This record gives sequence, C-alpha cells and structure tokens, in this order.
Amino acid sequence: MVTIARDNGVTGALIADEVLDFGLAQQTLAEVGPIHTDMRVLVGGEGLEVARRLVESIEQGSDGQRQRLRESGALKARPSVKLLAPSPKPAVFFAHGQAYHSHARDWNADAPREKPAHPPVGFLKAQSSIIGPDEAICIPRAAPDHVDFEGEFSVVFGRPCYRVSRHEAMDYIMGYTIVNDVSARDWVLKMIDPENKIGANQLRGLNSMFKSFPTFAPMGPHIVTVDEIADYRDVRLVSRLNGEVFQDAMLGELIWDLPELIEYYSSCTAFKPGDIMTTGTPGGVGAGRKPPVFLKPGDVVSISATSLGELVNPVIAE
Repeated sequence: MVTIARDNGVTGALIADEVLDFGLAQQTLAEVGPIHTDMRVLVGGEGLEVARRLVESIEQGSDGQRQRLRESGALKARPSVKLLAPSPKPAVFFAHGQAYHSHARDWNADAPREKPAHPPVGFLKAQSSIIGPDEAICIPRAAPDHVDFEGEFSVVFGRPCYRVSRHEAMDYIMGYTIVNDVSARDWVLKMIDPENKIGANQLRGLNSMFKSFPTFAPMGPHIVTVDEIADYRDVRLVSRLNGEVFQDAMLGELIWDLPELIEYYSSCTAFKPGDIMTTGTPGGVGAGRKPPVFLKPGDVVSISATSLGELVNPVIAE
C-alpha cells in the first residue's frame, strides 16, 4: 500500500512497475467497492480487504481493464507518481532504541552480548519529521555537523492496540514499512549540555529532541501487509550511504522480538490503526565508525529490506 501525493494524500498500491490510485480506480471501475483514501482509516477497516481484491483482480485481469485505468490516470508508471510516506499522519510514531547488540557495539566494543536486565528503551518522534521516498533530508542549521542515519524495519498497526500480551501481539500488526531514524547526534551536547554534565540515561530521555527535526523521519516506499512476509525474522535490512553498505543485519538479531516489544510498549501507549512502531537500528551507523562519517549535502541514503523495497532520500542543507 502507498500514499500518493494527490489531494493531500490518496491511498493506492504498487502493481509491478505501476502505481494504482484507489480514489481514481473507484471512479473508473463501477464494480469496485468503497476503499478509503486515508491510510489510517483504510488499514483499520473493511476497505483493506476490498483493496486486496482490487489489486488481485488487476494483476490477474485483462489488458483492457488496465488500459481503462491508464486512460483515466488511475494507473501510472511509478517514476511519474510522487509518493508520500505510506502512513503520513500517525497518531503515534513510536521509536525503539538499543535494539541490536551490534548497535551497542557502535559505542562500546566491549558491550555485553546478552539481553540487558533493563526493559526496552523507546521514545516518540514528531509527526512533523515525517517525509516520503525521494524527499530530501535537510541538515538543520542548528545542528549541521553530526547528522546520522539509522535504517529501521517498522510495524504498522491495523487495530487499536493497548495492553496486549505478547501471545496476541502479532494479531495487531497490519503490515511493515521502512523508516530512517535520522539523528542530530551532537545537538543535545552542543545546545543543552556543552560542559558534558548530563548523564547517559538523561541523554536518552532527550532522544525525541534531536531526532525530530523536520525531515528526520523518511518512511516508505510502501506498506507490505503482514501476510506477505512469512517470518519477519528472515528479513534482511541493509543501509547504504552513496552506495556503500553501512548496515547489514537480519531481523532475527533483534534483542527483543516483536511480540515482546508490542507487549511492553502497548502497556503504556494506546496505538491506533496507521500508527508506527520502529524496531530499532543495527550496528554500522556513521557515528560508530572510526573516523565517524556524518551526512553532508549531496549524499544519498538508501535503506532496503526484504520484500519492503528501497527507501531512497537525498541530503541537502537547510
């Protein structure tokens, strides 16, 4: 599923190398039932099943049907369609941190390799930081020197999810997408703690501030429904900067698995359909390299994941 940049966002789907606009498809094909054009409503309602049937009928249908859709503008070549983030306005955008032992070793080569005694660490990212595929990550004037990227496999909720057990947690997932958790790593130190008086635990509590600048949450290119991935643990996540691989991990390497994360975070957060929960980033971020590598204007970040496609974003200066 995708969100198309038309009329403030219209739901659609990728069909091979073309994009289907659900709104225009309903106007073109009389037999199509109601499909909501707001992703938050679509993923939580019966319209999702109508959308599935429509996509299947087009994939298996006649060339004549496809031609009608192309003539009406409901079916267009992918390069000619601007996509927004697939869930551009989640009520809750929840990010998970310290998710992989390999990421802990970005900061400390001797970090323990067993599950920590403390619970998962999470934080909120601002809705205003969300951008879509191909949109530019903007390096802010307030923190221009240490902007980093983090590729993350992310959950899209399809049902209200509050205080659910790990045994039922997977039933609340509608699908998956990719998120880039962009971070201005020096912002807190430079703007808030120039004398380095804030402890590590307090710095973690400020995550939302240096991770919520505008454009710091690229998302997409689309949502893959949960039934399309047999086992999320078999998904491979790869992040590249200017074509060079920086991160490469399997989801099976997560310290806490999805049911554990959903159980814990839903104990205090009431997720709604269309809300996003990231699963954290593996090792290989720019800040963990020797010497560190940070984003600069002209760079291109690409993040891919098995069955989820590739999220590509150029980098510019504010």
